[in-house]
Amino acid sequence: MATDLDLLSKTELWVEDILLDDVDLTQLAICAGGVLGLGTEDIFVTDVRERRVVFDVVSQSVSLEAIAGKEAALLSKLAAFSGVTLGARASVHSFGVLGVIGAPAEQAADILANAAKLEAGLQAYVARSVVVLSTGGEVARGEIEDTNYAAVKSILSGHGYLVEHAGVVEDDEALIAARIGHLLEEGYGMIITTGGVGAEDKDKTIEAMQRLVPDLTTAILAEYKVGHGRHVKPHVRVACGRIGDILLVALPGPTREVLAALPVLIDAISKGLPPAVLAEEIATPIRALWKAHKMGHAHT
Repeated sequence: MATDLDLLSKTELWVEDILLDDVDLTQLAICAGGVLGLGTEDIFVTDVRERRVVFDVVSQSVSLEAIAGKEAALLSKLAAFSGVTLGARASVHSFGVLGVIGAPAEQAADILANAAKLEAGLQAYVARSVVVLSTGGEVARGEIEDTNYAAVKSILSGHGYLVEHAGVVEDDEALIAARIGHLLEEGYGMIITTGGVGAEDKDKTIEAMQRLVPDLTTAILAEYKVGHGRHVKPHVRVACGRIGDILLVALPGPTREVLAALPVLIDAISKGLPPAVLAEEIATPIRALWKAHKMGHAHT
């Protein structure tokens, strides 16, 4: 798997002890880019003077595999280019991550191996970074205490997850979708919402999540007749979906249902189950709670 490196602001590389004689600078840049795995629009010559040629890389990132230890290969390619003469001290220089071009070729394998370990470690860290977003007007107004964040943290922290709170958002589809969209850019591996999955008109979380994940998988907890009481939708549901490597999970508002779902969710994630299966897995213990509650009422 390729390891892409963000160049940040360090985009220049330069060749020292080089002379040019009537050289097409565009083609020279393309020549250099070919060695470094860059496209024809990704690298340009920006300065030529005092036995130095400066290239600027305009792509946001580069592949480590393509640039590590490539100094000799780049110099060889440039030396063969018409109109280019390299001196005995010709060398490639850069600041930032582009500096690995000048690493000794024999060290390239070690550089790649260390980068792969770092990337794997970062991916593992991100996968275990969780944020909890609570929804509901009553919670947002402080009329009901939000106990779900503490519940999620109490369970997931014991399994090595880092859990943060994204606060509370009103029962508004656009607002919920916007808040989730923002969280998608914050580097979390899992976004858990609580509340707003019911059959009433005020329940908007599933619909908000579907704006971002059109193939969101839902699992039905209970069914209702539309128009009966406050029910304008036929189902109460939970949901799971992915955007890239980020898992989105929509859970109900009652904390006891959140607590029932979390151990199953953790186990299902550890097994690598897809969202379609995850949704059904977390629905099962919640349905059991509902059934037990109904039976309890039937015997009173």
